[in-house]
Amino acid sequence: MKEPTAPDIAASFEFHRRHPEISIDQYVKAKALELAESIQGLEKIYLDKRFWVLLRDAHMGRSKIQAAYELLGKIRSAVTSGKVLCPISESVFLELLKQQDLTTRQATAELIDEFSYGVTLVPYEQRVAQELISVIAVSSPNGAQYHEPKDLVWSKLSYVLGVVHPSETAFPPEEELVIQKSFFDHMWQIPLVEVLSYLEDGEFFPPETFGETADKLNELNRNHQGEVKNFKQVYLDEIRGALSLFMHVPRMWSENEYERVSGVSAACSDHEMQEREQKWHIVFGNLVTKRSVALRLPSLHVSALCHAAVRWDKGRKLVANDFYDFHHAAAAVGYCRAFMTEKPLRSLLRQKHLQLANDYPCVVIADINEAVEWVGERFGG
Repeated sequence: MKEPTAPDIAASFEFHRRHPEISIDQYVKAKALELAESIQGLEKIYLDKRFWVLLRDAHMGRSKIQAAYELLGKIRSAVTSGKVLCPISESVFLELLKQQDLTTRQATAELIDEFSYGVTLVPYEQRVAQELISVIAVSSPNGAQYHEPKDLVWSKLSYVLGVVHPSETAFPPEEELVIQKSFFDHMWQIPLVEVLSYLEDGEFFPPETFGETADKLNELNRNHQGEVKNFKQVYLDEIRGALSLFMHVPRMWSENEYERVSGVSAACSDHEMQEREQKWHIVFGNLVTKRSVALRLPSLHVSALCHAAVRWDKGRKLVANDFYDFHHAAAAVGYCRAFMTEKPLRSLLRQKHLQLANDYPCVVIADINEAVEWVGERFGG
């Protein structure tokens, strides 16, 4: 990844001063589309924490697993020859931050920089929003101007937790816009190793609450166990529950469209806002009963299937790490060609009633020898 130089930064400021007509949102979207096009022909292999650690130890020359060295070499060869990239997601990044040993953490970041081309999937909430909009935008009169989620779900490692801009500065609005776009250009180029270097001073990170959440959900599952009659209903309960958290997305999209087309404000009271979101929840709650629609929402669909599978298996309880695993699956299955993960998660994702093997082209691999064989057969090396 090429790091920005002083001339690059100066050129960025000069360019943006010449183009005040381009908003920051328009510029960010254009860069995302440009990135998606540049990686369109590359196969994406998503590695969970376990596989990144396996490869990192081989990268550091300290692994005792021969297959780890073989996999490292084959993926490195495929990356170098421009056939493969290994994107991360916010879940990989957050698990990376949990590594206390700064030496191994930096080595992992170096490997991610090398194998990812500096590319990450955008955060879960942003992917869900893109997918929801895609469902309603395609049937709108102006559907042709909207892009598929696959074109807007990619970003750079410095924005793995989402894009933010300097705001409310002391500069005039037109100069603040130049600063925002130039800052974005700078951040777009910096490697993950540099991002982590800003966080190595003991900066405070909020404690995780996944364990408490798992306990609460396990209790709810026990209390409603008698209502579990068939898997489809369990799945619909899960995805409709998840949808309820995101109905501000279609509400805001439809309001913006109305204002754009009519020129009339769609502003409303808090009560009317809630009513609109409740109506959208009914709409999407009905839409997801159609498999073709559910498959257009891979982030919600895969996550809901994982949670439904746990509820369906009455002998299993959620644990804190399941939330990371399910987010890995939601990121990988819909947008990557392969997902290398733990055996329990592979077993869950391969359950026939989930039908993921039929619905998405992503192959799920847990055995490192199988991973070596798959990469070798597909890409050589």
